[in-house]
Amino acid sequence: MHDLPIPRPDPIATPGDIGLILFLLYLTFFLHIVIMNGMLGSLFLATVSELLSRLVGDGSSRTRHEHLAEKLGHIIPFMISLTVTFGIAPLLFVQGLYGQFFYTSSVLMAWVWLSVILLIIIGYYGVYLYTRGFERYRNRRYVFLTVSLVMFAVVAFIYVNNLTLMQTPQKWLDIYTRTGGSGWHWNIDEATLLPRYLHFTLSAVAVAGLFVVVLGLRARHADEATATFMMRWGAWWFLAASVLQTGVGIWFFYSIPEHLRAIFWSEEGAARTIFVSAHVLFVAGAAFVLLAAFRKPSPFFAWTGIAATLAGIAMKIINRDQLRQAYLRDADWTVEQVRTQPQTDVITIFFVVLLLGSGVLVWAIRKYRREVKSS
Repeated sequence: MHDLPIPRPDPIATPGDIGLILFLLYLTFFLHIVIMNGMLGSLFLATVSELLSRLVGDGSSRTRHEHLAEKLGHIIPFMISLTVTFGIAPLLFVQGLYGQFFYTSSVLMAWVWLSVILLIIIGYYGVYLYTRGFERYRNRRYVFLTVSLVMFAVVAFIYVNNLTLMQTPQKWLDIYTRTGGSGWHWNIDEATLLPRYLHFTLSAVAVAGLFVVVLGLRARHADEATATFMMRWGAWWFLAASVLQTGVGIWFFYSIPEHLRAIFWSEEGAARTIFVSAHVLFVAGAAFVLLAAFRKPSPFFAWTGIAATLAGIAMKIINRDQLRQAYLRDADWTVEQVRTQPQTDVITIFFVVLLLGSGVLVWAIRKYRREVKSS
């Protein structure tokens, strides 16, 4: 491996073949990333609506923004807990496949990485203070949302630091020598860091915009005016974030070393097909969502647009891992080197627990909704 300081892989074999573990990584990370994007983006939109409720002069607009901020504020704590819960499985699969890289990058930025726990706790409590003290802290409740937004935005930045550092082992020895193993390293000199982070945060705003569209769809029978406001407000943020994504995406693409980004136009692999298909789905999704919000209020068009966007996200997740594997091939490492020892019982237990947990989650959400309606 070019004498790079890459640790030996874990002696315990992965309990499944590579294709299955990659599938589970993509599946669980898809669930995690959609909820996480919805959480972070909803925090941003709730903060914006909370501030606008204080600044706009129109009484009806002020009331609607305040209502939306309060509604998102009550939902976000659940989304935080789901983000953390659904983040465990993909993190374990990453460790199972790329453990020798992920652990090393985590050690190089140890104190920064460990601070994630404290930041999440602060962000979590900030949202609870906002919802529980909505009337009590009316004049300063926006501070709690703002603090929470900053905390989770920093957590996202730390994750991007770690996940970019793990795929560039060529830099590790210099980092360790320069920092003396202090564990305070930030991967700021990485060319893809900022565009990758902006790509992620703009995706969060876009997904949250779709979530607000869904809230608008659900409010149609109760209050048509509020439903129209939510659908159009969410669609505008979805469109704005998507347009900005175009510029940031180009920046991100060309910040990747040329020989690595070549996988997205090479005819030899599936990366190009997945890459093109994802962007076609994003364009189609945007068209359907905008049509539903501004031309013809229709649940069919809205859900078709949302489904297309989610399918595009799933394809980008695969592209993301293909790019990571391309980076690691530069270190003479391929995922085929991971030692496997398929264990049907372990994989079966995982699927059973996943299905049971999902069933309990659906039951809890339905029960919560019934209690909210009854009160």
